[in-house]
Amino acid sequence: MRMMIAFTVWLCRALALLGGAAVVLMMFHVTLDVALLNLFRISMNTTPEIVARYYMVAVAFLPLGWLTLRNQMISVELLDYVLPASLRRGSDVLIALIGVGVYGILTYATWVKALREMRSGTFVELVRFQMPVWHSYFIVPAGFALATLACALLAVILLVPSARAELTARTEDDAE
Repeated sequence: MRMMIAFTVWLCRALALLGGAAVVLMMFHVTLDVALLNLFRISMNTTPEIVARYYMVAVAFLPLGWLTLRNQMISVELLDYVLPASLRRGSDVLIALIGVGVYGILTYATWVKALREMRSGTFVELVRFQMPVWHSYFIVPAGFALATLACALLAVILLVPSARAELTARTEDDAE
């Protein structure tokens, strides 16, 4: 169980860091584009497509697993405060299992779409050339797959209380 928790936490953290790196790269890319345009009248025509197809997708989907493991997803808890601890844990397990189902379906659907885009060689038509963008379609199923894994791990951890301390220790060590 420890190795599964350690591997999942490591993988979720790594993809979240890639999502964070996408924010930094996007900032540098846009800044460079604006600077080149204003200083030298040189335009990088691909900037909007790269930002929309790669950076923003990575920022939105890669951190899903990490946010799920750290319990930082947006949630509405209308009745949780009045439920006894055992019912609350049961509710949390049920929500995690529903998350596994929903994320699993989304993973499958986006994976099929990514394979279709890869086969067709999807590209964006720019003024002077065609920029391939089919690669970016694989970012979404990667994020959903990791969120599926994170929800499954959370469900198991909620059912096995001794594993909860391990997950808490591994996900909160970088918060300090």
